Amino acid sequence: MCLKFRIFFLSFIAVSFLHAQDSFEKGIVHDSILVTGAEKETFALYLPKSFNENQLSSIVFIFEPAARGAIGIQPFITVSEKYGHILVCSNNSRNGPYNRNFEIANRLFKYIFSRFSINESEMYLSGFSGGSRLASAIASLTDKFAGVVGCGAGFSYIQEQMPAAQAYSYVGLCGDRDMNFREMQENKDYLKLIKFNSTLITYDDEHRWPPQNQILRAFDWLHLQKLKKETSASDKILSQYHADYTLFKQFMEDQKLLLASEQSERMLKDYKHLLETDSLSKQHAKLLRSKVYKKQKTALSNALKREIKLADRLRPKLSNDFENPNDVDFDWWKKEFEKLNELIEKDDSDEIRKMAYRVRFDLFAKIYSRRNSSVYDQNPELSELINQFLGMLRASSK
Repeated sequence: MCLKFRIFFLSFIAVSFLHAQDSFEKGIVHDSILVTGAEKETFALYLPKSFNENQLSSIVFIFEPAARGAIGIQPFITVSEKYGHILVCSNNSRNGPYNRNFEIANRLFKYIFSRFSINESEMYLSGFSGGSRLASAIASLTDKFAGVVGCGAGFSYIQEQMPAAQAYSYVGLCGDRDMNFREMQENKDYLKLIKFNSTLITYDDEHRWPPQNQILRAFDWLHLQKLKKETSASDKILSQYHADYTLFKQFMEDQKLLLASEQSERMLKDYKHLLETDSLSKQHAKLLRSKVYKKQKTALSNALKREIKLADRLRPKLSNDFENPNDVDFDWWKKEFEKLNELIEKDDSDEIRKMAYRVRFDLFAKIYSRRNSSVYDQNPELSELINQFLGMLRASSK
C-alpha cells in the first residue's frame, strides 16, 4: 500500500496543469465540492483573495478528524490571506484506518493537481488529532511536501510513516491542557535527537483545533524556513525576528516563562548565523537562571511525572473493564473521576490542574471513541457501559 501510495502521488504531480481550472469565488469557504471519479467524495475549498489562476499557487491540504471540511478550513483563513495558500479539506477522510484515508487522499490529490496550477515547492499538510497523524504519515511516505503542521497529536508510530530522513519541516501545535500534550513534548525530544528540522509551539488551550493566531505562528515559522534558503530575504528575515522577539517580550512581561523559554530557544536556533543574537542569548541564559522559571519548570516536570503514574493506573483499568463489563466497579470510578475534578477545580498548582484536565479528557476520548464503533450499536451491554461511564464523567465535572 505504501509503495502504491508513492507511485500514485508522483503520477498525480506529473499530470498537473493538464486540465482547465474551475471557477470558484475567492475569499469564501466552498463546501461539498465533488471529487470527480470518486463516489460521493467531497471537499471544502478556500481561495485567498489574491488567488490568480494564471500563476502557480501554494496549497495546504487539511485533514479534519470528523471529516468536517468547512470546520477544518476556518483556522487557516488568516494564513491563507497572508501567504496566498489555497486551502483544501476533505469531507471524507476521518479518524480510522490509514489505508482507507490514503485512498481518499490520493483521489483528492488527483482532482486538485489536475485542476489547479500548484507550486510543487510550496505544498503543505496539516491536520488535527487523528488528522495530524495522517498528515505526517503522508508527508513521510511521499517526501513531496515542504512542511507539516501537526495539531494536537503526533505520529502514527508506524516506522515508515514517521519523520526520519525526509526533507520536509515539521511544526507541532498543542495546547497545554490537550490530552496529547505529553506526547507532543516527547515527540519534540525525538525530532531533536534525529536532527529533524522541527519545532513545537505550545499555548493555553485544550484538545481542539488551534485558534487562527497559533496556526499563523506555525506558518510564519514554515515561511522562515523557506526564507532561510533564499539569498535576498534578509529584510524579511529581520522583520520576522522582530515579530518573534515582540512575542518573547510579551511572554516575559506576563511571567509565562515556560513559553518565553520555548520562544527564545526556537529563535536562537532559527536565527543562528543569520542575525546577531548575542543579546537574546544572554536574556535566554538569564531567564533559565531565574527562580520563577525554575519554579515553573519544576512544577511542569512534577505534573508530567504524576500524569504518567495516573495514566499507567487508569488506562489499563479502563481497558480491562471494557473486556469484563460485568465486573466494573462503578463506585471506584466515581471516586477517581471526582478526584480528578477536585484537582482541576481546587488544586493550587496550575500545572496540576492542567494535568488533571488532560487525564480526564484522555479517559473521555478513549470511552467516547468506543461509542463510534459499529459494535456500539450491535451490543446493548457495551452501549450501556459506555453511556454509564460518560454519564459519570459529566456528573463529576459539574
